[in-house]
Amino acid sequence: MGARGFGAETAPVRLGLVADAQYADVPAQGTRHYRRSRDRLEAAVADFAALPLAGCVQLGDLIDRDWASFAPMLAVLGRSRHRWHHVLGNHDFEVRDEEKAWVPERLGLPARRGAFDLPGWRCLLLDTNDVSRYAHPAGSPGREEAERELARLAAARVRQAKPWNGGVGSAQLRWFEDECAAARRAGRRVLVFSHHPVWPLGDHCAWNAAEILAAVDRQPNVAAWLNGHHHAGALGERHGIPFVTLRGMVETADATAYAVATLHADRLLLEGRGREPSRELALRPFPTG
Repeated sequence: MGARGFGAETAPVRLGLVADAQYADVPAQGTRHYRRSRDRLEAAVADFAALPLAGCVQLGDLIDRDWASFAPMLAVLGRSRHRWHHVLGNHDFEVRDEEKAWVPERLGLPARRGAFDLPGWRCLLLDTNDVSRYAHPAGSPGREEAERELARLAAARVRQAKPWNGGVGSAQLRWFEDECAAARRAGRRVLVFSHHPVWPLGDHCAWNAAEILAAVDRQPNVAAWLNGHHHAGALGERHGIPFVTLRGMVETADATAYAVATLHADRLLLEGRGREPSRELALRPFPTG
């Protein structure tokens, strides 16, 4: 499928989106109502069941803490008629050190990063916890590398040098660019999902957001970026690419937040539910060169 064929031959594709449910069987703290997230996820699954979706994406932080929190949330998703794709979040690793390595498998993931195809699209699921303090056991090479990187960034006064953020390692960045290049050769646009944002720049962004954005800049078929992590939500546009941070489902006592995305050749429609706003976002054309 070439660039012309993308717009002519590819019908709109719809996906369900959920970010930051952060379930735990603990009392509310501030604006976060952890116990209510299971019912909110159940309601989202029921809503999605009535829609002709190509699948659903969970943008990280399915739980807030504790290994036992996974079971009730995965039971809800297990009743869904749609396939769910998972992005790993920082709170998904808020388990005991000996359990951290098993988090991807608990979510049914063969690896911490992944990809799946839709008609005309290659969807990439990035692991922005690749380099982080919380995703690796104490004393491990991964933890020690992350401690050094956090100290370096803090000394340089990088604003997102926070312990709850992480970064994408060099091997994963190479994988990302290889996947984008292969998708372009196949006539596919790329939709990126992650937990941490990379744009607009702020305190919740991935540690090496600038390096990630440079990789995005080299791949002209990247069409949009969707993420969670910053519960207030955000929207930014950079070089014709919309970067959308979905609002956290766990927030507030009474209102949920999730969305349905419809991918067109020239635009991304987000139909918000609850606190999530609806948006119509232009997509840059498929590269012809």
